[in-house]
Amino acid sequence: MSTVVAPRMRLFAVVLWVVAVVLVPLALLTGGNPLLVPVPSIFTAFIAWAVLWRPRFELTEETLTIVDVRRTSTYPWRRVQEVHTKYGIEVVTTEGVRRTWLATRPTAALGIRHAGGGATTAADVRQVADVLRAHVPAPVLHDGPPPATVAAATITHRVHGWSVIAMIVLGVAASMAAAQL
Repeated sequence: MSTVVAPRMRLFAVVLWVVAVVLVPLALLTGGNPLLVPVPSIFTAFIAWAVLWRPRFELTEETLTIVDVRRTSTYPWRRVQEVHTKYGIEVVTTEGVRRTWLATRPTAALGIRHAGGGATTAADVRQVADVLRAHVPAPVLHDGPPPATVAAATITHRVHGWSVIAMIVLGVAASMAAAQL
């Protein structure tokens, strides 16, 4: 299994986590309502995790899993038809085009981490797309009647509902806290 991540986005997430942690004692030392102080920091830390740390591609021999901000989608490779790189990485499946959060532009800096662990290998969008394309099966041409039985290749989508709701609630709470400070 390989995992594709965005190291620069993850580095920015770590920077935001450090800032969020440092802001709490600074805000407590300056006074104000101590209950409102950690809310903007929690919001910042959660956004850093959900938007910058969590998005990734997971590749196995059987499936491609795309973890985005809003949902996790798992595609059997035989349901993946193409991988485009015009505007970043777009995966064309039998369901249509899936734009990904991880690489939204052709110049995104990415990294590939292989199953055994170890260091992440730097890669650009085209290199990652080539790795994805290597797993895409060639179209099957049928000559004759369709097969008597067909094994389902189910695409699954799991919405990150709790994550989206948490971002909204924390965003409103952080805005209210900022108005109070």
